[in-house]
Amino acid sequence: MFERALNAFWILLGAAAAAYAWTLGLIGASGPESGLFPFLAGLIIMGAGAVLLLRPASENIAPDFPRGQALWRVLGVIAGLAFMAISIPFLGFAVAGFITMVILLRTVEKSSWWFSLALALVAIVVVVWLFGRVLGMALPRGPWGCEAWRPSGGCSPVSASS
Repeated sequence: MFERALNAFWILLGAAAAAYAWTLGLIGASGPESGLFPFLAGLIIMGAGAVLLLRPASENIAPDFPRGQALWRVLGVIAGLAFMAISIPFLGFAVAGFITMVILLRTVEKSSWWFSLALALVAIVVVVWLFGRVLGMALPRGPWGCEAWRPSGGCSPVSASS
């Protein structure tokens, strides 16, 4: 019975996500809009829930919830993602991503502090390089009113008029 209710929840969640994404717009004059990816993800979640709901009850297996170390890893992923979602408006993407990556490397991979910090730093440098050099655009402006990266060198304040 619990599994049927869980499958119905996934159907409702997918339908709600798809309905909200529809309001964001799917395809515009210049191509895909911001609602296309969430709309597709909502349809996939809804479809997977429907497939699971329509399976015969004899094929259902009681879910085995994580315990011990596995539970701590799941909680670490949830904590990392929650931290990133909450902190992006205050810290900006690069700083929030760096801290989240350290949290995930420490809790999920059980990496040392030095390895976690070094790998997160390398990842952030690659993202900054990708935006600055390959894509030719700056990272979104941070909370301190400056662009996160300029290919000509460093972070410089941006006036309110720009």
